[in-house]
Parts: sequence; C-alpha cells; structure tokens
Amino acid sequence: MNTSAGRLGVASVAVVLGLVLSSCGGDDARAEPGGTDVEPTAEQTSPNGGVSEPEQSSSDGGETEDPESSPTPVPASSDGPAQNWPEPEVPDEIYEETEEGALAALRYWFEAITYLQLTGEFEPVAALSAPDCEMCDNTIAQFYDLYEVENGWYAAEGTTTGDELVSSITADGHAGILFALVEGGYTAYGSGGESIGVVEGRTYDAEASLYFDGRQWWIAELEIFEAVDQ
Repeated sequence: MNTSAGRLGVASVAVVLGLVLSSCGGDDARAEPGGTDVEPTAEQTSPNGGVSEPEQSSSDGGETEDPESSPTPVPASSDGPAQNWPEPEVPDEIYEETEEGALAALRYWFEAITYLQLTGEFEPVAALSAPDCEMCDNTIAQFYDLYEVENGWYAAEGTTTGDELVSSITADGHAGILFALVEGGYTAYGSGGESIGVVEGRTYDAEASLYFDGRQWWIAELEIFEAVDQ
C-alpha cells in the first residue's frame, strides 16, 4: 500500500478529479479505498439511494431547539480533527428539474466534499453521486482512506464553485455546467498529528454533467482542466 504522503498528491478534490477526468459512467471496476475492506459507495446513503428529503416537524407551535445548545464547532489542527462540524444543509432546489436545481446540486456536492474532507463522513456527497460515477467513488475513497485506514485527518479551507454557466436542460433531464473550481489550501495530518503534506489553494476551469431522475439531480461526470492560477 502507498504511504500517506504518497496518497496526498491525489487526495485533493481537483487532483483526484484531474486524474480520472471524465471517467464517470463507465463500466470499470470501482477503486477500493487504500486497501481497506470497506468501500463506501453512493448506494449506502439511504435504502433507496439519493438524498433523503428533510423530515417535517410533527409539533405545532412547540419549542424550537436553542441554537446555543449545539456544540461549538472546533476546526482541525495538528491537535486533532475537526469536532462538531455542521453537515451542509440540502437545498430544496435539488428536487426541482430546473437550471437552478442543477446549479444547487453542484454547489452542494462540493460543500459535501469539504465536509467529507473535514470529517471523513461520506454519506452527504455520496447521496448526490450517480451510482456509476467512478470519479465520485474514487474521490470518496481517497478521503476515507486517510481517516479510516491511517487514522489521520485534514485541516482544509474548503472547495467551492464560481462563475457557473448552466446549459439548457435536455428532454431526457440532462444538464451541463461550466464553472471555476476554487480549491482552498489544506494540510494532511498523520495519526500522531504530524504534517504529512501541505497543498496550496488553486483555481481550475471545470465542467460538470448532471441528470434529473424524476426525484433529484445527480452528479454524473466532472472534468477538470488546467489550473488557471499557475
């Protein structure tokens, strides 16, 4: 198995996506996360796959939970991984077959990628990753590997999108989005808190393909081009 430092070069979202480019949708076997016997996939997020819609409150006029009662989020550092990090909120628009819905799904996917990188929790990002998206599985496996196999963690600034341009939705529910992928810098830590690599932030031109299955939008393919801030 490769060392953690060796994997660091492919652990970042942009580098992982750049390695596989538009490999989603193929019939190739999915990669296992760094030799572990457990591989998280998109189907593991819920019994029927996909994002579970928020449950409605059954109380009428009852007391709401005091936000101050929630544990305070603690950023990751050399002392340990992030603690009490909030899971990104699923936007309602991803359940709508609109250009806004496709854009909301793409933005949420990268919010969930950041959440995965900071916590090792793969369920949110897998819930919008198409079942046959090899790139999605590879990305999940890379982050899962550092947390679950090496007992390490990341301190990361996060990954976002910008300058999005959404194509018209086709008759069969497909859409394409051109965008700028803005990847913040990050540090990977080993199990003892030692730094095993630092990556500076970069911005890339990118393109995403999504489809709507009648219930929600899915990320089907991502292609990352050369960095625009050499």
